[in-house]
Amino acid sequence: SSAGNQQAETVDPANVLLARMPLKRLRVEQWRDAILAVSGRLESPIGGESIEPQDPKSGRRTIYSKISRLELNRMLAMFDYPDPNTHSERRVETTTPLQKLFAMNSPFMLQQAEALAKRMIETDSNNTNRLAQVYELCYGRSPREEERKLAEEFFGDEPDSMELWTQYAQVLLAANELMFVD
Repeated sequence: SSAGNQQAETVDPANVLLARMPLKRLRVEQWRDAILAVSGRLESPIGGESIEPQDPKSGRRTIYSKISRLELNRMLAMFDYPDPNTHSERRVETTTPLQKLFAMNSPFMLQQAEALAKRMIETDSNNTNRLAQVYELCYGRSPREEERKLAEEFFGDEPDSMELWTQYAQVLLAANELMFVD
């Protein structure tokens, strides 16, 4: 876990002795596949034609993305996919406003949020159970008390609203917690 403790922080503040795991950011392929899996849209067939990864209708794994040496896909390039024309020992990791804008506004992300919302509404009629399930799916944990209270306020007396669930799902999918292995 990347969660440290007070003793380890005191003895090894730079984490040279590896008392905790450093946060690891998912690569764009892993992140996109995680989003598709959470939304219930990840397709598992092996082989076949290439895809455009930002296509909202495509549920195929990102490994099947079309790669052009002349013009790298904008979504892949935005999330640090390596240039196929150059050699590199490792990927450069950047954090830019464009990445968050993509996560908040792209048709691909909106489609996945709608699919996740539909999945939650169809799964259970109890909003508390839905909330527990969506946090388990997205982050592998239960919602914290503060998150549960915020969700209750957000949904108010409309716990079955597809529009509200889509907005909520979009926030969960765009959060950093889905992009990092903790």
